[in-house]
Amino acid sequence: MMPKCCFLGFLLSVLLPGVVETQPANESLKPQRVHFQSRNFHNILRWQPGRACLGNNSIYFVQYKMYGERQWKNKETCWGIREFFCDLTNETSDIWEPYYGRVKTALAGIHSGWTMTQRFTPWWEKNTTLRLYQADGAMGYLAEANAQTQVQKQHYRDEVM
Repeated sequence: MMPKCCFLGFLLSVLLPGVVETQPANESLKPQRVHFQSRNFHNILRWQPGRACLGNNSIYFVQYKMYGERQWKNKETCWGIREFFCDLTNETSDIWEPYYGRVKTALAGIHSGWTMTQRFTPWWEKNTTLRLYQADGAMGYLAEANAQTQVQKQHYRDEVM
């Protein structure tokens, strides 16, 4: 059963598109802020639900492709899901190649259009954590490099007992 606020918002967007908003109902279902999030080359496609329904009654469909390819490929384990993310690590395993991802929504038999990411290259957009420390606890370093390859180092000392 659909929550009242979600159903009401969807119903208004279908019945009163000129009054409530200027876009058709399927456009108000489109996923928002579709982007890749990468940590240590673990690449997750993430999104937010469309404006018509903020509940989790929508289902989502994910496709991906490498830059230059014509055909989009379905991500079978992310086809008809309710989550707002999809793990595309295996599909984006060539870290030097750029990729695209896209998502569409279905709710009550209505399908949105696709929302596509910007070009994503795992090597350039990674967020890598590297931890180096000595086992004896005398001295160690913690280094973190973010997507812009800025490195922050935090030096710490432990007292030797």
